[in-house]
Amino acid sequence: MATDEYSLSSILHKLQDPIPQYVLGCFPAIATIGASPNDYLLQKLLWMARCLACPFLGLFYTCNIANDEKALYWLPKICFIGEDGSEIPYRPFGHRAMSIDSSAVSEKLEACIANSSVLERLSSLLSVFFILLGAFAGISMVVRWDLCEDWPYIPVALSWTLPAIAVRISNGRMLVKDPKKKIGDEKIKVKQFDNDKAKKHKSKRVVITAFASIVFPWISVIMAYFSPPIGFFCRSKYLTIFCTIWSFNNIIAYIHHWVEEKNKIVDRIIRIWFSVSGIVVGILLLVLAVLSDDRSWWATMSSLYYLKPFSVKMLKSR
Repeated sequence: MATDEYSLSSILHKLQDPIPQYVLGCFPAIATIGASPNDYLLQKLLWMARCLACPFLGLFYTCNIANDEKALYWLPKICFIGEDGSEIPYRPFGHRAMSIDSSAVSEKLEACIANSSVLERLSSLLSVFFILLGAFAGISMVVRWDLCEDWPYIPVALSWTLPAIAVRISNGRMLVKDPKKKIGDEKIKVKQFDNDKAKKHKSKRVVITAFASIVFPWISVIMAYFSPPIGFFCRSKYLTIFCTIWSFNNIIAYIHHWVEEKNKIVDRIIRIWFSVSGIVVGILLLVLAVLSDDRSWWATMSSLYYLKPFSVKMLKSR
């Protein structure tokens, strides 16, 4: 009983400690990758959850959609028509990118865009600082420089957000209004590119984005594995949960994009799955923030993990 009270009091005391700076510094990175022009808060949070569960979604939007097409990305496929006036069965982005003539609605689209404030750009730079600092701390642990007692896992785990942050800082423009409401029932004409090089270039960028979003997060697991004590222990296993969720969802998102996103039922199932996965990842990140700030908690987890098989054997022997 005393042990339970001590554990509860220690947990409550820990939760009252100041939030580590590297955790606060990563919040703008999550907000940047999950930014959307939706009007309702619930829609914004659901999109952020989906981007947190599937890095490919956020990176595809920020790194593969041209600046003059970002507002068009949020439009449904019924808003796009071919040169002959017929509807196209998919949205003209990514592997099926087409030349988009948005001159007819350029003024309405421009009303949806605003310049990023200085504070928003500085907050993005803050995320870059803590992500790079966490990466440097992790490298110092791997090569035994002994520059820190422990290294923050969250910045390295979220290092895949760096391309999106770089685009936000360099571009300085963001969507603030829902383009669906501005454009209404107007149609936007699209046509095939005059040469195949432009389309092939866009397809290559999509493939690179998918490959990076699937592989890059695993760097955090490798760094945790080679940090003392070397081995596939609780830190590596915990980060493996993130990377497994991300890689699995990235593969699903890429395949879904490749098959033209035709089936509405499949679309809805995938959205629900990504939203639930994003909530789970968010909870796991909060737990990781607590664990990363206190090495003794990792030791407790390790002891519980190794004592579990022993306790099971004792029960079976009885």
